[in-house]
Amino acid sequence: MSVYTPLSHSQLATVLDSYGYRLLDFRAASHGIENSTFLIEAEDRHQQPAPLVLTVFETLDHDALAPYLVLLANLAGQDLPVPAPLTNHDGEHQITVAGKPAVLMPRLPGEHDFAVDLDRCRQVGTLLARLHQCDTGPLHTLPNERQRLKTLAAQLSQLPEEHREGAAALLSDWQARPAGTTLIHGDLFRDNLLWQQGRISALLDFYNACLDYPEYDLAVTLNDWCVDSHGKPVAEREQALLEGYRGHGGQLDDSLLLEALAVAALRFWLSRLAGPVSAHSEGQGSKDPEEFARIFQWRIEALAG
Repeated sequence: MSVYTPLSHSQLATVLDSYGYRLLDFRAASHGIENSTFLIEAEDRHQQPAPLVLTVFETLDHDALAPYLVLLANLAGQDLPVPAPLTNHDGEHQITVAGKPAVLMPRLPGEHDFAVDLDRCRQVGTLLARLHQCDTGPLHTLPNERQRLKTLAAQLSQLPEEHREGAAALLSDWQARPAGTTLIHGDLFRDNLLWQQGRISALLDFYNACLDYPEYDLAVTLNDWCVDSHGKPVAEREQALLEGYRGHGGQLDDSLLLEALAVAALRFWLSRLAGPVSAHSEGQGSKDPEEFARIFQWRIEALAG
């Protein structure tokens, strides 16, 4: 992930000491654009290797972060491959690093691997089906995706003129729907999974999670996993992912999914037009808005046709 808040060896060593770990080495993660994330090699008090991840949050404050930490602990307890936050010597899940909220977590096994094939698409569909069937009882304090979309509506004026009216109408229609009640990840791009021996080993970055329609979550995922380099949908991948989803208890409304695909493409087009979190970062920074402009074009044409 891009690093907006650089940390020194001594700063990280101090953080780890408060959890009972000794810092050996660290590096900035290279994927994602919202927070500052560090991959850490450490030893525990028994001198056993302890791979860790420290995330420093660039936009969430402590109060806003709290429900996500409840969510992560809840999902880890339901046997999903999700890292749960660690607790320091003071019993805290959250700490402050460089004046910003931060969380230390175990680093789950596996590596990023951006290859896409039909088997992987099925695995992703299966994982989403499992997530969407999780108990949401203790998670009512999660934010509403509709508020995020409302905020992004300010970016509609940055769209090419030929798209503004249609995009505004699409967003207005979607926002008029009552929010769904299913737990969704909201950001299941390829850089938010780890793989080990061809199998999913970790699902990461739940900081866009909320309660909404499963079709919206599927749409976000399909728009990354199941399009080619020109943004054109790849039918075989879509079919495999949806087979994995339906085959493990996932249920969806096909007409709602068609609309959600266009809304999700618009959502990430607008968020990329809004720019990076900071103009001063180490790493990849903001991603190319044109990628989602192309995807949106395909999705809006399918919705209209």
